[in-house]
This record gives sequence, structure tokens and C-alpha cells, in this order.
Amino acid sequence: MGRSRSCDLRLRDDSVSRLHAVLYWRGEELVVEDSGSSNGTFVNRERIAAPTRLAEGDILTLGTLRLAVELVAAALPSPADDPLLRTEGDYTVGLLAPRPAGFGWRLLAWLLDTVLFAVGSLIPFAPLLAIVGAERHLLSPEALPPSLQTKAWLAGGCTVLWLLYVAYYVLHGWARRGGTPGLRLLGLRLVDWKHQVPIGYLRALLRALALVVTFLTLGIGFLLPLFRRDRKALHDLLAGTSVTHRRQSLGGAATAAYNPPRE
Repeated sequence: MGRSRSCDLRLRDDSVSRLHAVLYWRGEELVVEDSGSSNGTFVNRERIAAPTRLAEGDILTLGTLRLAVELVAAALPSPADDPLLRTEGDYTVGLLAPRPAGFGWRLLAWLLDTVLFAVGSLIPFAPLLAIVGAERHLLSPEALPPSLQTKAWLAGGCTVLWLLYVAYYVLHGWARRGGTPGLRLLGLRLVDWKHQVPIGYLRALLRALALVVTFLTLGIGFLLPLFRRDRKALHDLLAGTSVTHRRQSLGGAATAAYNPPRE
């Protein structure tokens, strides 16, 4: 739950952090866990510091938003027919467990990211390219071209901008947005394998290092999704991450069981 577009339950309020809290089932208990939010998560006006069980009638506060926990008994199926109880893994109320993305989807996302990244990489170097193009095609022969030192300083500045672009495209995409643009355009998400939430910056850096290890295997680590049931590549195993399809809503009774009012 939070303001980020990668959240399954998006709360559009400035007092709510981008990744505010996680709501999930633990057996038959509904549990809430704060995700390091700025304003904290409160249950019945008490700030929580650990996973906390919720019961009917509890008031869950995120920023200035107050959510009531209500049991809609008439809308819930019997335990034998409840699809939530048959679904494996931790997940948010009313949502199916995510399905791992196969090798074909991941390869397509990688190709799409390659194209998008290459096009975007032209922007940081636009000033340098403009000067080189003007020097070659627009300046008259008697005009004095920019000095080599000027070009070197400009190239250095463009390189710094490009490195910032790489950090935003890859690391920020992994850490906060649930994946790079190529992944998200295909409806895929990069998440923590256990809690199914965005991985954060430290895990993103760890995944970047793990990706180097995968390259050192001469590409064999990239082929692991073809043989593993969880469709994880070597860098996913090392970093504790998973690439999945976006969650699908169960709809009906399960979704209606939690429809908290906003005050």
C-alpha cells in the first residue's frame, strides 16, 4: 500500500509514503507491516514497529488516512471454496499470487529496454553531439572551432549526466518503480521474492552486482528460467528477487471484503 504506481493498493495522498505498508495473509490472520514510511503506520492509534495482526473493528492509520477493518461475512465463501486459502504465497487481500515471468517474457523485456535505453542515452550527450554537428556542417571554414579542452569538459559533463540517467533508469526503476520501463510496459514487475514489494536501493545495488556475476557465467545464468519452476535467473537467486506478471484481482466477494472508507 502506498502512493507508488507499483503498489497493488494505491493511496493517492501526500501524507502516505510511496511504499507505506504491506497488508497480507499469514495463515488465517490478516497482518499489516510498515515499510519504513515517513509518517508511520498506526493500529488503533498505536504506531507499529513489527508485523501486527488485524482484527475486525481495528482502525488502520496511514498518514492522514484512516481505514476500518470490517468483516463482510455474507460475501465470503466457505473455507473449502475460498480461492484465497488455495493460493500459495503472501499476497495482498483480494489479489491472486503473482505468476513468475518466463524466459520469453524476460528476453522481450530486455530487448525493449535495450531500445529504450539506447534512445534515452542520446539525451545526455545532446550538447556534445550538437557542437560536433555544428562544427562539421554549419561553421564556415574560417570560423574558429571549439578547443579540444572545451570539448573534453563538455564530454565529461555529458558522461556525468549519462551516469545519472543509468542510475535513474536501472537502479531507481528496480528499487522504487517495480522494474525498468521495458518490464513495466510488458506488465511485469521486479519484486522481493518473499514479500512481493519493490526491492529498495540496497537490494537494487546487490542485484546489479549479481548481474555482473551472471555475465561472468558466459550467459548461462540467464538461461536458468528455462529450467527452474520459479523462473529465476542467477542474479535473482543471488539478490533474492523475482520477476513476475502483475497481480490479478480476484474480484467479487474477496475484493469487496476490504473496501475501507477514506476520512
